[in-house]
Amino acid sequence: MKFFNVAGPCRPGRHYMLPPEPRLPEARELIEEGLYFVLHAPRQTGKTTTLDALADDLTATGRFLAVRFSCEDARVTGNDYAAAEELVLTAIREACATLDVPPDCLPPTTWPKVAPGSRLRVGLSAWAHRSPLPLVLFFDEIDGLTGASLISVLSQLRNGYTMKAAFPHSVALCGLRDVRDYKMASGGDPEGMQGTSPFNIKAASLLLNDFTFGEVAELYGQHTKETGQKFENAAVQRAFEVSQGQPWLVNALARHITRHMRVPVSEPITDAHMDEAVERLILERATHLDSLVDRLVEPRVHRVIEPILAGTNLPLDERYDDDLSFVRDLGLVTRGRPVQIANPIYQEVVVRVLSQAVERSSTPSHAPFSSRTDGSTFPGFSRSSSRSGRSTGRSWTSARPTTSSPASWSSWRSSSGW
Repeated sequence: MKFFNVAGPCRPGRHYMLPPEPRLPEARELIEEGLYFVLHAPRQTGKTTTLDALADDLTATGRFLAVRFSCEDARVTGNDYAAAEELVLTAIREACATLDVPPDCLPPTTWPKVAPGSRLRVGLSAWAHRSPLPLVLFFDEIDGLTGASLISVLSQLRNGYTMKAAFPHSVALCGLRDVRDYKMASGGDPEGMQGTSPFNIKAASLLLNDFTFGEVAELYGQHTKETGQKFENAAVQRAFEVSQGQPWLVNALARHITRHMRVPVSEPITDAHMDEAVERLILERATHLDSLVDRLVEPRVHRVIEPILAGTNLPLDERYDDDLSFVRDLGLVTRGRPVQIANPIYQEVVVRVLSQAVERSSTPSHAPFSSRTDGSTFPGFSRSSSRSGRSTGRSWTSARPTTSSPASWSSWRSSSGW
């Protein structure tokens, strides 16, 4: 039986999932044209799932050999670019071994022995030369590379692309950040990538967006089709309101209801069930939420989040704009104006973590979460949450992430503009 997935890529036949390719309609055209591009999105939004499906579809046409592989293992190499390129080449070979690749399309039995700093370029060129099919490569987790390792890989791809020799037909760099932020990954020093960009050949930067309301309804509808258990319209609306379509949150809420709360399939899933799932999710502080909380102590994140919580004016300078782009790429804040925390669940987690000292000095509200669509305010501690957020914003440095508050879930939409 299928289930809502919250760990790793979604697999057809095992998980409820949306058709991945419609979420990235521009990619196929870029690939057909033999272009190199960047795909970026926050973690756990479906990048790997989408890339796997796209690679399978491209290979199934018989016109390309498309391979997705992860650069994650090379994270530990730091500035050791020789080790990094060896690990990337190993990842490519291992990925091919899991696929049904025709023998004449496989990478060379041994990669060419050349000087460090050119092994990736020469190796990919040798592979492209022997393969009868054009190669399409998806470098997943590319921003796992840092420092000289990242610069070396990007430079070799650029040099290979501009040469007249055989080279992969199309390449996508996939990760958390857009290429404009790779200078920070080169060691955090803006001077680390002065001069010509090591990846100035990109044709486009594609963003994988969150689910729309219609996509949330479609995903939940798959569960109804599979089991007969219906998500009431109010429950779907509530899920979208509190998650704003963030894919991991959408799946996690449904999984809590169907697996942990064990709502009988003979009963419909209501907005009350969704409220309980929200509270459970916040108190549980799963890895996805904890990873966001860990970011709060980073100076670039601090600089963006603090004025939002404190209710003060946002800085107007180039440094802030760079920081804002970075925090948007993390998925912590909205992409539009006004700048807000990305969704009510993230907001509640951030406020609870950073305002613990304030909340311990007052009596926490235990009113159950209630979200309304008619514009009325919500019970619970929406006002105290708002006040705590502002107090926390002013005393950010003294509030470090620890454990979640026991206070019940509350909405802050009436005070924050949601």
